[in-house]
Amino acid sequence: MRRTGREPEDVLRAATAITRWTLISLLMWWVLIAGCLAWRAAHAGVPELCRQYQRQITSEAYNLFGLNAPVSTLAAQIHQESGCHAAIVSRSGAEGLAQFMPDTAQDMARLYPTELGPADPTNPRWAIAAQARYMRDLMRDHAGRTECDTWAFGLAAYNGGSGWVDRDIAVCRRKPINGATCACCVADRWFGNVELSPDLRRSPSARAENRGYPRVILLGLTPVYVAGGYGRGVECRP
Repeated sequence: MRRTGREPEDVLRAATAITRWTLISLLMWWVLIAGCLAWRAAHAGVPELCRQYQRQITSEAYNLFGLNAPVSTLAAQIHQESGCHAAIVSRSGAEGLAQFMPDTAQDMARLYPTELGPADPTNPRWAIAAQARYMRDLMRDHAGRTECDTWAFGLAAYNGGSGWVDRDIAVCRRKPINGATCACCVADRWFGNVELSPDLRRSPSARAENRGYPRVILLGLTPVYVAGGYGRGVECRP
């Protein structure tokens, strides 16, 4: 066999090419793996049980609130209400994903006979559609505030009833926070204001639950669903 003086260079060139493609392949695999890990990290906080309802929650949110709808906040509320268990019934009798009391479910069916049909709170499709409409209706009573405060008041009303929210607002208007004459309670703000001025005719446990409800959903769970790819959520900086 005839040998040439260029053979070592050819071998070196071939080895260099192989090394280059090996490095490129490794880099591509690293990017792919990193992307998968990032995706899993973003989705880790959203229970798999809740994932099955993402499409319908998104559809109802866009339908009622427009393309800027806070889908993540509506999804977070479903999470808080039922843990995404469609057939769950609470000790108080609240039913389904959105935990409607029977009377409230019947009211929603009467208000929206075409869109909702007969009350069926343990049907996920009905519950999600009714939840979005109920929240929209509750927030209309608190329009003109910041988005954060509007949703906080609406959530408090969803949890404890509009009547109690109105009583809390009245308490806020009558007295300063913690009795400090220089720090009056602002009736248009929930966090740090109305939330700290509850009507004391409710039981301590009911007050505590109602105060925690907007905080858990807006400050705790909404960011989880935003990170999980559900889209925009209501931003609050209390």
